[in-house]
Amino acid sequence: MTLNFSTTKEIEKFLNTIPKFSSAGNSASNFDLSRMNRFCAEMGHPEKKFKSIHVAGTNGKGTVCRMFASVYRSAGYKTALYTSPHLLRFQERFKVDGYEITDEQLLEFFRQYGGQIKEKQYTFFEITTAIAYWYFAKEEVDIAIIETGLGGRLDATNVIDSELSVITSIGFDHTDILGNTLPEIAYEKAGIIKKNKSVIFGKLYKEAEDVICDVAEKNNSHIKRAEDLNPKISDETIHLCSGGEELFISYFGKEVDAVNAAIVLQGVKQLMDNLPVSNEQFAQGIENLKVNYPLHASFQQLKPDSHWYFDGAHNADATKLLIKHMLSIAPAEEWTVILSYMKDKLSPDIGEFWADFPNLFVCEMEGERAAKLTEMQALFPHAKYLDISKKQATNLFETELVIFSGSFYFYKAVSNWMGTETNSL
Repeated sequence: MTLNFSTTKEIEKFLNTIPKFSSAGNSASNFDLSRMNRFCAEMGHPEKKFKSIHVAGTNGKGTVCRMFASVYRSAGYKTALYTSPHLLRFQERFKVDGYEITDEQLLEFFRQYGGQIKEKQYTFFEITTAIAYWYFAKEEVDIAIIETGLGGRLDATNVIDSELSVITSIGFDHTDILGNTLPEIAYEKAGIIKKNKSVIFGKLYKEAEDVICDVAEKNNSHIKRAEDLNPKISDETIHLCSGGEELFISYFGKEVDAVNAAIVLQGVKQLMDNLPVSNEQFAQGIENLKVNYPLHASFQQLKPDSHWYFDGAHNADATKLLIKHMLSIAPAEEWTVILSYMKDKLSPDIGEFWADFPNLFVCEMEGERAAKLTEMQALFPHAKYLDISKKQATNLFETELVIFSGSFYFYKAVSNWMGTETNSL
């Protein structure tokens, strides 16, 4: 039983037959690490051939992953980055020094392991994680930054013995899988903590932090908190205090990004013996983040000559942080807000957060997970409908400030509508 692909279009066609969490939800997932361990064994355990940093969290993990990668690249290390979901191109998930995996490398992977994939019926995320580990091992990277897909304890990525574990934040998301309380969710995230290895975490609710600290203690893991560096951001400058030294880093972003930078600095300091980084290299990495990794969907400016932004905020905590940042720029009435959600992300809190924005539109995405127009209009009764399946003029909105938000999966539709989409798997 084999899979013989000669082009990436054929790979695309095959992958599109496999249910994805983005469209099918829980039915596309498998929370059983024995399958991923078996896949890695079939490949000769590539996950054991590189050093890694493992990052989990309800919000902020993508930004923290990119910050780690940008810092280590600035310090001259060959740096791998595995993130999900992809925004435009499947290859975005797998990067070494900012370059995506090539078509030929993808074809080589499927030539080698297509038979096992078809026979064992691995999930989409198991396949992508296997590609990442295989690719990073072949590239002989100095350090790989690995983002969990969902949770941590039983996530397919959690077959690595990482040098460092990071938990960016813990909030209510994917409660049908991870649990209905913060301690339950925290326990799942804490599953990435490794014995005798450090764990770094961001700003956590006390009941979540207690669980993380308990798991860390049982694993003899050294704990470091981002807040110990007193992170702040003002006048487009991140301010951190480290070892009696003050770091000032030029950065345009949300307030939470100061905490994210503090997480990364704490992590870098823990690995300094094997991967030394100077303060200058650290600052350069953070300052060059959006140059090194321009596709990020975290208050991302969509065009250089406009004040149109995209942010993937899709739960209560992330939405609060986004709105706080928006209001620091301009009052609600000066913004046009275009939202699209997965149906499992709609909640009364989300409706209340956006209620003060008078210029509100909703869009409907494809897929069984996507919220229907009627479901969103019930939550946002004053919203207008915007059909972005058709090309429309960019002067449609009365305000200069425009934000697209609600889901990372919304990014591709927005990009296509604006005429900026590239060819993608």
